[in-house]
Amino acid sequence: MDNILDLDLYRKRRSKEKRAKRKARPRTADILMQAQTLEKLTLQIDNLLEDKARDQAMPDAVAMAAGRYAAMHLYRKHGRAQTFTFFEDCIQTAEICDDILAQLDDELV
Repeated sequence: MDNILDLDLYRKRRSKEKRAKRKARPRTADILMQAQTLEKLTLQIDNLLEDKARDQAMPDAVAMAAGRYAAMHLYRKHGRAQTFTFFEDCIQTAEICDDILAQLDDELV
């Protein structure tokens, strides 16, 4: 008789647990807003770097300064392996873009 379950009590507890999990889970709208904010910030920084590179006529110096800042910050926060992976992904993306542009040039000629 010690193992009798109070189903009403169990359902109430489960309901509370489900509500707590639902509140703790990020909402899709919140995730979308964060993604849009991140994209906007990234574009602003890209534009700022492009402007500096053009104004100073030293695009390599701007790229190295931005890369150094990124490498140091990411290394401190995420470690060597993840930082290398990030930069490798960036390089692969640049290669893919170059390949696509080359194909478009070939098709237009």
